[in-house]
Amino acid sequence: MSLPEHELRRVARHLALPGFGMDEQTRLFNAHVLVIGAGGLGCPAMQSLASAGIGTITVIDDDTVDITNIHRQILFGADDVGKLKVDVAAQRLQELQPGITVHTLAERLTTANAVDIVGSVDLVLDGSDSFSTKYLVADAAEITGTPLVWATVLRFHGDLALFHSGPGFRGVGMRDLFPQQPDANSVPDCATAGVLGATTATVGALMATHAIGYLTGIGTTEPGEMLSYDAFEPSMRTYRVAADPERQLTTELHDSYGEVCAVVSQAQTMLDAARRGDYVAVDIREPHEAVLADLPADIPTRKLPLSTIDSDDDVAALFKGLQGDQQVLVYCAAGQRSEKFVERYASLAERSGMTLASLPGGVNGL
Repeated sequence: MSLPEHELRRVARHLALPGFGMDEQTRLFNAHVLVIGAGGLGCPAMQSLASAGIGTITVIDDDTVDITNIHRQILFGADDVGKLKVDVAAQRLQELQPGITVHTLAERLTTANAVDIVGSVDLVLDGSDSFSTKYLVADAAEITGTPLVWATVLRFHGDLALFHSGPGFRGVGMRDLFPQQPDANSVPDCATAGVLGATTATVGALMATHAIGYLTGIGTTEPGEMLSYDAFEPSMRTYRVAADPERQLTTELHDSYGEVCAVVSQAQTMLDAARRGDYVAVDIREPHEAVLADLPADIPTRKLPLSTIDSDDDVAALFKGLQGDQQVLVYCAAGQRSEKFVERYASLAERSGMTLASLPGGVNGL
């Protein structure tokens, strides 16, 4: 399909670029890109893609806008709180490019729909924020042979790469770099460790740049080239990821992506026990974290921020203030700090006649 006149005028500055002419712009206009997640990475990536002239974007996300999102999710404003992210994103993208087609999927990517959704587009951008989704997307991309722009960001750091492998060709896939899906709590999430909004904007824009380069054929972006970005001290590095000759290509999805579901079920069982008084809930997060999210209001909690613990005596004082023979449910944002707390102070609790347990997945996993 050729470009309409109004679109030619809108992207006129592109056509002045060396090596970027009408053919390249038309490829963007005829391309269909899938964006996984309308979050800190998906928002700036979609903003750049729509502005650049991508003709069709499908965005999948089942979440609504929260006030804590908008410092980094740049398609949203305070007035959008409570609205479906995909609906707000579609409106913003159509304001940037009136002729764009935006398909919105207010749902989660699952083993039941991933292959069909991923296989229906020219390119996938993965802006998700969980291991389970990233491995599901990568496997669906390899099964369908769909090129994938993958990225992750935390604090002041981001990584991104183009992966492409599939039926009939042995390229480089995400599992050549990360063969096995790690435990959900093996690294802190953004709510726990923080993330600079400008960093997600930078990495999201780089994702869009990779996508534009791949779809138009300009530049030298190739599958397996990893780009690593740090905001402070400012630096950018690239290195190559080679295909693992021993790895078999993924040919079907499996059932282990959603291990988080078992964690949530276990956490809910423990919360029900806390409601009955079988556990005393102790929050070891910092005060600013409790402002964002906490346990349900019908579960009483004790507060003991880790930053206030100077010695074992501080923890012993907490235990002394509780009645003996208590089960203590320790919780944090994602479950990592509470697990370490339980490991460190289990003996001290036992001497006080108590047992410690960690809330799996933390508050963020509920």
